[in-house]
Amino acid sequence: MKIETVRLGLYAERLLVAFASGIFLTLPLYFKLQGQNEVFFGQIYAAGAIGALLFVSIGARLVRKFGLRKIAPLGSGLFALGSACYFFAATSGASTWAYAAASLIQGAGWGLLFTLGPICMSSTVKGNDHAHFFTMYAAYSTLGMGAAPIFAKFVTLRHAMSFATLFATAAAISLLACCLAAYVAWNNTFYERIKLAPSLSGLKEFKKIMKLPSGYFFAMVLCGACVYSVLINLQTTLAAAQHLDYTVFYACYSLAVVASRFVLSKPLGKLKPAVSIKWLMVLTIAALGLMLEAGQSAICYGVAASLLGLGYGLLYPIVQAQAAVHAPDHLRPQTLVYFSLIYFAAMYLCPCLGAAVAVAYGYGALLAVLIAVALLELLLVLYFYRVPARQLNRLRFPDAAGSASDVY
Repeated sequence: MKIETVRLGLYAERLLVAFASGIFLTLPLYFKLQGQNEVFFGQIYAAGAIGALLFVSIGARLVRKFGLRKIAPLGSGLFALGSACYFFAATSGASTWAYAAASLIQGAGWGLLFTLGPICMSSTVKGNDHAHFFTMYAAYSTLGMGAAPIFAKFVTLRHAMSFATLFATAAAISLLACCLAAYVAWNNTFYERIKLAPSLSGLKEFKKIMKLPSGYFFAMVLCGACVYSVLINLQTTLAAAQHLDYTVFYACYSLAVVASRFVLSKPLGKLKPAVSIKWLMVLTIAALGLMLEAGQSAICYGVAASLLGLGYGLLYPIVQAQAAVHAPDHLRPQTLVYFSLIYFAAMYLCPCLGAAVAVAYGYGALLAVLIAVALLELLLVLYFYRVPARQLNRLRFPDAAGSASDVY
């Protein structure tokens, strides 16, 4: 199988699972119809953290034991199973535990796919092209997740499709993604390039990686994922509270992310990360500031979503690529695993905290908290890139001399 075909298969799998995941962004509205509030959604969604963190943490071990070819399709398969569980919970009037179990299984699948996907993509990339291909890979994820809520609103309003049917649709789409991933995995040899280093204990391995500059990017993704996950998962109820149409946000955000990644990823890759990351953070903070005024104007709402897509949408893959670049070759797969672990901790737990703030103090207070988190990330960026190059060089290669000018 040609290398371009493998990449297309990985893009398609990510697009399909992201679309299925985007359908579940309507869960806050679904639970409101069931007489619950955002806090209930946050608690159910947080259950996904158990599955996500577990499978992210054991992903490398599974690859070592069974090989990337056998494990790669498992993520989308588990997500399909979790989606099917949501369907059965919605149609059978099941208890809270059934929804929590569905969220847990979905989290396991999404966590495994999110962790192994970049490793699969990395097997097709040589040299310094990681940032470009990671950016492209992430663009398909955003496209699917952004289009799904618009699709969901259209079919529920125009064709009276039930939420249960939506959940069944998500299960079918992610099952198709699983079949595609299996076909790609068994018909190419690129996955054989991935050789993970012998496993240390989880704590020792984590400490070793955290001594590298990659640790700074772990802190950055923690802050960024917190902002992103709260806005994306609570957007339907945030828009309802301000009498706005949430499809405006998802459409503008997704278009901005996809357009910027396809058009700007290569030119942006020519800039030093110290420049690009800093200014993308400024755009993200500006977007959050505009969100505070979004209730006054749908145009302001759309501009805020577009700026967020341009800022955070380009920021995440650059931060991910920098975490990989700042790790030695033999620790790069493990670095990507821990990067995903921290990302998912924020992704699944922060909406629960955000929902509590929104219910207790309102969405204005929630946005103020998110601005503070984004400012903290900007401070991390400014501090990291002010560290003298010689010190950064020692951090990157603690056992050997070398130049870091190509990275900084």
